[in-house]
Amino acid sequence: MTDVRLTQMQLNELELLRAGAYGRAVRYELPDRSPHVATLLVGELAPGSTVTLLDTETTPVATVNIDDARTERRGTWLSGAITMLREPATPSFPELRPAAQGDPFGQATLLLGRSVGRVDTPVIVVDRGDAHALAKSVRSVRSDGLDVRVLPEPAASHLDGADRAELLTHLASVVFSSSVRVIRGEDDTRGDGLVVLFTGLSGSGKSTIARQLTRRLRAESSQRVTLLDGDEVRAMLSSGLGFSREDRELNVRRIGWVASQISAHGGIAICAPIAPYEVMREGVRAMAEQVGRFVLVHVATPLDVCEARDRKGLYAKARAGEIKEFTGISDPFEEPARADVVVGADGESVDDAVETVLAVLTGRVEANYVI
Repeated sequence: MTDVRLTQMQLNELELLRAGAYGRAVRYELPDRSPHVATLLVGELAPGSTVTLLDTETTPVATVNIDDARTERRGTWLSGAITMLREPATPSFPELRPAAQGDPFGQATLLLGRSVGRVDTPVIVVDRGDAHALAKSVRSVRSDGLDVRVLPEPAASHLDGADRAELLTHLASVVFSSSVRVIRGEDDTRGDGLVVLFTGLSGSGKSTIARQLTRRLRAESSQRVTLLDGDEVRAMLSSGLGFSREDRELNVRRIGWVASQISAHGGIAICAPIAPYEVMREGVRAMAEQVGRFVLVHVATPLDVCEARDRKGLYAKARAGEIKEFTGISDPFEEPARADVVVGADGESVDDAVETVLAVLTGRVEANYVI
């Protein structure tokens, strides 16, 4: 049996399932069945027909009886019926959430972003996993004398962009009101924090570029900047971990959690682990995007260049079999599918690479997020 620790948005999805937002059946489906289904994407899956779902406090809350599964680079999608074991940890504003809903509203307004204009109907605000941002939204609506409800945003890992907004509108109409007006504010409710995750082979130059970027941002940004370098984190935060896939995933997950906490308080976190697997990087993205912005930088220096500049002799030891599961030699590096910036492939200087990253962070070129 495999234990799967759910993120806050995956717990939101489970909450919506139990409230009937996806129909009578409390189960996960594979993502190609419909956009209006609950899905579960997990990392590496041990053999077996059942997984146990843990809440954020690592308490077992449910099991999934797997009847179908599909593995891809991001992880494994599971399909199966859910059996609840106990109640998960109580979420923020339980009295305003779907399980506490009485008679539906005749009409309501779904607020996607910060409020704009006047609203004269009950307001549905979205819980994206950031308790501080949610409390701020609820207080704002109540200060206008309006009734408010909280719609948990599901992980819905099979959707993005406009499809996610459409799903939220559908869920709001199922749970709270058959007639839902949508207001898309000028910005979303996430904070101004930022997580920049560098990924690349050992010797690719990640740490050097990350350090130079940190120096530039400290000189040019009003936000506090923290560097979480892979080697330094290994020495302090993850000193007890080895280099198995499980330990490497835990190391990156710890980095992502610390980085997201920095971002949640308005800071900028620069992270430079190897992070060789797509599921690792997507996990950091999920944590970071709950509270702020996220930019993935792929330092795509070719393997032969990394090996030639290897100051620590790690590649030689890996080729001699002295180091097991070494990324690029005996263990794969999965090329990022959703990198916001790619540097290093053309052998540009560190300063040029930093300028490329800064251009994305400051909005001088098109990207998913700007600061």
